[in-house]
Amino acid sequence: MRKNYIPKGPYAVLMTPFDQDGSIDFEAYEAEVEFLASSDIAGLFPCATTGEFVHTSPEENMKLIEVCAKVNRGRKSIAAGACATNLDTVELYARCADKCGCDAIVVCVPYYITLPQPEIKEFFLRLAKRLPDINIILYNIPMFTGEIAVSTIDALLECDNIVGIKDSSQNMKRICHTIDIKNEKKPDFSVFCGTDDMLLPALTAGCVGSMTAMSAILPEANARIYSLYNEGKIKEAQELNMSYLKLVRLCDSLPFPAGYKLAFEKRGFKMGNKQVVSIEGTDEYRRIEAEMEKEIKKFI
Repeated sequence: MRKNYIPKGPYAVLMTPFDQDGSIDFEAYEAEVEFLASSDIAGLFPCATTGEFVHTSPEENMKLIEVCAKVNRGRKSIAAGACATNLDTVELYARCADKCGCDAIVVCVPYYITLPQPEIKEFFLRLAKRLPDINIILYNIPMFTGEIAVSTIDALLECDNIVGIKDSSQNMKRICHTIDIKNEKKPDFSVFCGTDDMLLPALTAGCVGSMTAMSAILPEANARIYSLYNEGKIKEAQELNMSYLKLVRLCDSLPFPAGYKLAFEKRGFKMGNKQVVSIEGTDEYRRIEAEMEKEIKKFI
């Protein structure tokens, strides 16, 4: 992987389309990657949480990374998801991502069996030592895994190949403290926001990028928010960020990540769900679907 890599800007989390038999629809996936690689976003994040890496096998996840890189053809930066419960599987994903020409891997805390902070710190220290040639982006998503404490992030800043963090905690206080600490100790460490709801507030706090679903569903909107922010047009950026929050609420009204996949279908892309969505086919589901379509039409 390239040295001196500093991730920044809006990254789209890729969603994984499934056929009715539960297999991955790679033709639909290629269309998704092509759409996003042709947009104004900065990067792609395959095998993300919204991409349902927990519903697919390691072999399928590696193929998703490979196909993403092949279709992208170097147009966008790629930070590949490499989340697993053990170092061996993380390394398997990392080597695949490196071979495919990805710029970094994104790694969360080992999940299911929760770990205290000393063990979380040791996990990432061992990972960084084991993969000295790989750029690592930490992934803090405490609603699904243990939290990476700010004090742990502070300790991990000593690792040259830990280049950033995606923070999906929805906690601006901890994001601000992370930014303050990294500004003093490692200014090039990139702090990414993981939620669209607080994109602009995160940018004003000092985040340099985001990895979110709306950068996939509405890449035009999120790319424009960054442009407006960089031009100092804060009020316009705020209005644009606020303008899609109803769509976010509609997405969140369905079991995660089915709502975001349904919204992406309203952009004309085949998705399909791996998990059961109990209200699918009901009047309430059709109402949500119609509201989503109405909201998306405001942007395209």
